[in-house]
Amino acid sequence: MQRVDTESIAALYATNHPGWATGTASQFRFGIEQITLKGGDVIRPQASGVTVIVGSNNAGKSTILRELHQWIGHHPSQPRPPMISVDSVCLTAQGNDADMIAWIGSGTPFVTNGTSMGFSRNGGLHDPNTLAYLWSQPQHGVGELASFFTFYGNAAGRFSVGGSAEMREAGDDPAVHPIHTLQDSRELRDRINGTSLSVFGKPLTLDTLGRTVRLRVGEVDSPAPPIDDIPPAYRAAMAALSPLDEQGDGMRGFFGQVLPVIAATYPVIILDEPEAFLHPPQAHALGAELGALAVERGVQILIATHDRSLLTGLLDSGVQVSVVRASRGEGHTHAHQLDSDRLQELWHDPVLKYTNVLDGLFHRVVMLAEAEGDCAYLNASLDHLQQTADGLPRNEVLFVPTGGKDAMWKVANTLRAVAVPVVAAPDLDMVNNEATLSRLVTAMGGEWDEAYKVLWNRATAAQRAPRESVNVGHVLDAITALFDDRRDEPFSAATREELFAQARSRESPWAEVKTYGVEAFRGEARAALLELLARLESLGIVLVREGELERLAPEVAARKGPGWLQEALSVEAPGNERTQKHLQRLLDASATVLGIE
Repeated sequence: MQRVDTESIAALYATNHPGWATGTASQFRFGIEQITLKGGDVIRPQASGVTVIVGSNNAGKSTILRELHQWIGHHPSQPRPPMISVDSVCLTAQGNDADMIAWIGSGTPFVTNGTSMGFSRNGGLHDPNTLAYLWSQPQHGVGELASFFTFYGNAAGRFSVGGSAEMREAGDDPAVHPIHTLQDSRELRDRINGTSLSVFGKPLTLDTLGRTVRLRVGEVDSPAPPIDDIPPAYRAAMAALSPLDEQGDGMRGFFGQVLPVIAATYPVIILDEPEAFLHPPQAHALGAELGALAVERGVQILIATHDRSLLTGLLDSGVQVSVVRASRGEGHTHAHQLDSDRLQELWHDPVLKYTNVLDGLFHRVVMLAEAEGDCAYLNASLDHLQQTADGLPRNEVLFVPTGGKDAMWKVANTLRAVAVPVVAAPDLDMVNNEATLSRLVTAMGGEWDEAYKVLWNRATAAQRAPRESVNVGHVLDAITALFDDRRDEPFSAATREELFAQARSRESPWAEVKTYGVEAFRGEARAALLELLARLESLGIVLVREGELERLAPEVAARKGPGWLQEALSVEAPGNERTQKHLQRLLDASATVLGIE
């Protein structure tokens, strides 16, 4: 093959297609405007940024990306193969055929090979006439233009690029491999070396001394000598560095995806689970690198992932990120999208950024509790179940702490915005504040209507009624009445708790609710409360009927804090009847929000 210089190309255009010589590469644009799924849902990828498709196992994430790639590469003259998830794709195509050819020519060599000529890509020659024809009707697919417009990285191909390539026969032969592109650019070599140092803590060196040009891990201590005067010691030192192709799956897979992206200019990049084989810090670094590339080049990146670390890396990079949660029931795959502005707003909220809220995107149902200790206790109670409940695998349930009641609505609202099924499990004293409870009801998809207000007023009237001020005499009288005939009784942990409960009850009516739960309500108030709790549970809001979560384990002496959790777990309190009864209410609510009969 022989590369054709720019003047010869212009002359060729002037002879056969004079309009092509007037093309302007900067006028060219190509991208994905929207993806319509079989079920009718629409995904609108970030025009310049990253769209991340998440969801639980078997939700259809990889299928969407694979079929998207197939749609783009479809030749308009051929019948379209059947698709499972994607119904149609709307592409953005700006610029005329001359602009498109000018753009391709700006980054792809035009070569001759005997009587054939065209743009060299992936080992083949692409005739400009064919490319111009395909550009004339891009909405039906762009055929071989896809090799210029899109990079598709999946599990099967992440190791296919490799860190080595055969030396080109002549110095002006076109680059047909990312390694050749690195060979031609010191800037790109520095970029890939910096990435390797950042992610793996190891430099990369391009070895051009042999017939095979390859990336090696490490660096030679001495400066690179002139190309026509290479000492044997330098050759030996270079050969002693381990080739990238002999590294572990994590490093090879990482660069198998990053190399083609760094070394070429694709307007659209499609990556299926790029975090495979990577540890969390490396997955975070990959997300940050991909985000930086999207910002630098204004490209459109679509990623399917199971990994929170990759997503946080993208968010930390400053790129515009939109999240699409895929889910699949009995029928088609469905998609729910959270746009970039909303996601960035949430990402800067400490409650969301520094908890495991984002992990909820990858689970079938999320259960919200007030504190981390509550989540640990409920998770342990789920482990005591001997069977899968209502068709819901235990590993598909995630417990997320919200840092108290006030933030619970915000976390619920965020997750439900991308159709993550949510169950909220606050303590019973959530009912003491109408504003807090009503916000949670709204966030969970309900409406704080008149029926709710009437029930809430009836249930909490006694607790909200003004009480006389409490002085020390009142407390002493109450304690005397409680313990006067029990002077010889041992002062046990249970007795101490009675003492504290009596003091609290004089202090706050809601202290009785935390201590005694539903039993603190009497008569009409109790009936109204039970009806209110039933309505809340139909929405997925399951209050602890025993009062506060610690009351689920009355056998535990410690009443609060890490000591309580450690003791509760050590005596296997999560398996007791009270706890399992509360857990069953949570699972029943999960089945309701999931639509499981």
